[in-house]
Amino acid sequence: MDESIQREVMRERRTNKTVDASPEKAFQAWADPLQLRTWWGPRGFTAREVIIEPHAGGRFSVEMEDDEGKVFPMRGAFREFEGPSRLVFTTSIIDDPAGGRPLEALNTVTFEGRNGRTEVTWRWEAIDPAPTAIVSAAIAGFEHTVADSLSRLAEVIAGTAERA
Repeated sequence: MDESIQREVMRERRTNKTVDASPEKAFQAWADPLQLRTWWGPRGFTAREVIIEPHAGGRFSVEMEDDEGKVFPMRGAFREFEGPSRLVFTTSIIDDPAGGRPLEALNTVTFEGRNGRTEVTWRWEAIDPAPTAIVSAAIAGFEHTVADSLSRLAEVIAGTAERA
């Protein structure tokens, strides 16, 4: 992998979003597969299958589908599951049609209460970046994907709060 691509892939990424809910409700939107399915992924994608085993060592798996029917699987495991304040999980994404290994990353999500709302912070860092062009291209869209996911989370929570 080109050294500049390697540096970009290894760069830590952090995105924040404040949602209109308690840390408990915001955490539950991550811990419940039915809720996570409603907001996970960028706009235009659907989370088809979601598996969450809510404990350290438990599986975390999401299959996203774009509007053309292409499926993007993501697999991982929880390292920490500390409701309602913190989730730490690995992800393995990007199936390389050329046979390269996937991109592995560590995700840390925190939920901090602030005046009746919750600041959700999602930190992402590569564990073992695959030295392929497809990984480099996927990294370019990561911030957009996470920002969309967190915006969708805030919208789902706001809709839930209005009906409650």
